[in-house]
Amino acid sequence: MASSIEEFKLDLNGLLRNQVKDILRGLLHSIFFHRLLTNVIPRELRVLNTTVSITDSSEVDTLIEEKIAEFLHNTNQLKQGKLAVLFYEKRLKKNWFQFSKSEEFICWEQWTITLNMISSPVSEQEKLKLNKSIENQFIQCLMKVLNIANEYKEHIPSITTTEGNPFPYQVAVQSQTESWNSMLKRLLIVTGAPTTIERSTSSPILTSSSTAANK
Repeated sequence: MASSIEEFKLDLNGLLRNQVKDILRGLLHSIFFHRLLTNVIPRELRVLNTTVSITDSSEVDTLIEEKIAEFLHNTNQLKQGKLAVLFYEKRLKKNWFQFSKSEEFICWEQWTITLNMISSPVSEQEKLKLNKSIENQFIQCLMKVLNIANEYKEHIPSITTTEGNPFPYQVAVQSQTESWNSMLKRLLIVTGAPTTIERSTSSPILTSSSTAANK
């Protein structure tokens, strides 16, 4: 069982608002590709002249597109936006006052993506410079995801099922009405499965990391 939550952070600075959708799509797909911990048929996604490995899951695809739209809406007037991916272990919660047990979902890993956005550049030269900077930052983030997936395995809970994705997940977007820290604290232990968690376990999702997780 996971004894503590591992937290990883991905930050990009100087991002143009019209780049946000592609950047988030690439980063989220990369995280899910390495952390679904089942077998997948890999696909490729091109983002800023870089190839990103992604899963063939239509459910992950839909979830990512929904959360990107939510992110863009919630950060419309802001210069910074945050989004988190949380992976859960399902456990039975003992009820000492009743002869029954209930399920709860305990977060064992959290990825936080922070995007710092700027207004459009005033010149083409400045735009080219900014684009090159974002491309380099994006590649560094992809490499960070890959390195973390390969190096951090001890905290991953034991896989106890061969049917579908063993670990429910959720994507949390910066809220307009609740502070970031308050929202994350509330999501670390979930007693009633949110829609995204229920969706993640409804059918098999296939990723290449399952063998690594069992080593």
